[in-house]
Amino acid sequence: MLPKSQRLNLKKDFKWVASGKRIDTKFATLFLKTGDNNTARVGIAVSATRFKKATQRNRARRLLSQAFQSTYYLLPSTINIIALPKLGVLEVKSTEVLEDLKEVLRKI
Repeated sequence: MLPKSQRLNLKKDFKWVASGKRIDTKFATLFLKTGDNNTARVGIAVSATRFKKATQRNRARRLLSQAFQSTYYLLPSTINIIALPKLGVLEVKSTEVLEDLKEVLRKI
């Protein structure tokens, strides 16, 4: 898990970032917005309507969190990201999620 200083925590921050650019990947939908922060911040939002069981929500959150932790060095320092996992993330291994995220972050 990323340290608290590198995470989006407030509801107003999530709404602000959600109004930014949207990118769809294989396993997640990403919302990106640059701000005046001096470290990149990441938030993960998992929908209870899409993932019915808590174990599914927790696994999806863990997979994306681990992928962002591994690729944090690729992020620009002023970026804010919200990640919404897709159902397909539960059926793959963490390495596939990591490769998908690396590919998208290199393009940014």
